[in-house]
Amino acid sequence: MIEIATGNVAHTFPLGEGGSIPSVEFDAKARHVVASGPGGVFQAVNIATGEKTVIDAGIGWVAEYRFSPDGRFMASGGIAGIIIWDARTWKELRRIGGDLISGPRGNVGFSRDGKYIAAIDSLGRLHFWDPATGDDIHSVGEGLRPDGPVEFTIDGRVLAAGADGTIRVFGPKAAPAPRSPGKGK
Repeated sequence: MIEIATGNVAHTFPLGEGGSIPSVEFDAKARHVVASGPGGVFQAVNIATGEKTVIDAGIGWVAEYRFSPDGRFMASGGIAGIIIWDARTWKELRRIGGDLISGPRGNVGFSRDGKYIAAIDSLGRLHFWDPATGDDIHSVGEGLRPDGPVEFTIDGRVLAAGADGTIRVFGPKAAPAPRSPGKGK
């Protein structure tokens, strides 16, 4: 971890011997950072103490982790599919999406109010689930490839998904472009 103002390394937390760390993410209160290290060990590190908690010792490749804005949930996406975790205890709560979601990409996104988590399935549909229950709420689109991130707007009404080298925006239609005023008015 690097202090932005000084550029100095503030903390170093080794997670294993060699290998890559595909993604890191701070929890909602910036008290922990999570990552899957070499050997597929998924860990949370307490930033103040350096204490490491093994969340899952054999989860494998985890491409992305996201925390709900309220700090209740963490979602991981990767080879094991989407897993919803209790972000306070690090206990697994549920797996959602089944085989349609598992794969090497694992991009997931929480709505800003924490009511939905979204991901693109292997059939190319953008799904929305309730992280508290695991219920599949809605799906849109077709023919998308799950190769990019998903991100909600602050109000949660619009979602952008990167897929097939293109950003697709789902939500209310944009307002028409303003017209220039007529001459002489």
